[in-house]
Amino acid sequence: MRVQIINSQGHWVNGWFLDTNVLQVMVDVLRQAGFDVAIDEVASLHQLEQLLTTLSTDTLIWSNAYYVNAPKNQVIWLNDVIEQNSLPLIGSGATTLRHVLNKDECQTILARENVPIPDYLVVKANQAKHLPEMIEASGLSFPMILKPTSESSSIGVVKVYDLNQAIEQAHQILKQFPWGHLIIEEFVPGDEFTCGVVQLGDEMILLPTYYELDDILDRQTRLNAWDNGGKEQLIIQDEQIRAQLKLHMPSVVEALNIQDISRVDGRVDSEGTIRFFDINGLPGLAFPRSISVKQCCTCFPDYTPEEVYKALIYTILHNALLRYHLPVPRLLQEHNFFVLKSDIVIKGEAVNYE
Repeated sequence: MRVQIINSQGHWVNGWFLDTNVLQVMVDVLRQAGFDVAIDEVASLHQLEQLLTTLSTDTLIWSNAYYVNAPKNQVIWLNDVIEQNSLPLIGSGATTLRHVLNKDECQTILARENVPIPDYLVVKANQAKHLPEMIEASGLSFPMILKPTSESSSIGVVKVYDLNQAIEQAHQILKQFPWGHLIIEEFVPGDEFTCGVVQLGDEMILLPTYYELDDILDRQTRLNAWDNGGKEQLIIQDEQIRAQLKLHMPSVVEALNIQDISRVDGRVDSEGTIRFFDINGLPGLAFPRSISVKQCCTCFPDYTPEEVYKALIYTILHNALLRYHLPVPRLLQEHNFFVLKSDIVIKGEAVNYE
């Protein structure tokens, strides 16, 4: 069984694996399971199309980026091209990635499915001069969260406390990220949670954790070291919060057509209701520092980090192979999250898309 990893020049920053060293750790795990792994980086749409023509229809593709470079600065989604070639894909497809990366689209979809989210306002560049009136009409109060609609990994996220700060930060975000809009959210003052979800056939496992933060999970805090860098990751033990996650997470997965794995972030409001505000389409898988990897180790404390990481990678691959009716190596069947023991994870039924 062959796995083809496709990196996209200039687009590593928002991928599953941020550099070659991180990627090599995962590749070694795949090879231990008997996979033939090929790695290529494409610099252009033309190179991508050439590469795809060389692949057999049973080659499993792991695309490590949202975009591929194209002429005239066209926005071309890497997974769109892969899906157009009818090749099996690890993780979610391009439509899902578009929805989750564009936060305004994502929140619209979740609201339509009655998934609880913070109140929010979307501001386009040509509306920036009307920001004071728009904020007043929205009913949002300070403090509030501002962020670009089309970024991930907490890039551009700021908390503002008054109108002057909001105007200054809004103009800065719209200037720095001109390909998207600005989203302004109410600040939900409770604990910030991050709930992982992995699927295997007709089963789903939730990984319920929350951050202990000095303030918000902005870009700098995200990059800080664990435990002594202004953030810690703890287990959600509150049964009411766990029950809400079990209730709403299948709706999130189904509404956005999430495949294999994701991580969903939000906060708990003053009445104890969870509010979802960010869905991670390509959650980082750097061992051992990425949030998702740390989360998995937290939720499976009876195993070494290396054992947990292998089980994570094998679970992702296992589900992708099942989805495309491809043979599953024995090691993936014997060592995955649905075989490991844990009293922390939340088990439920996966979404059936058929």
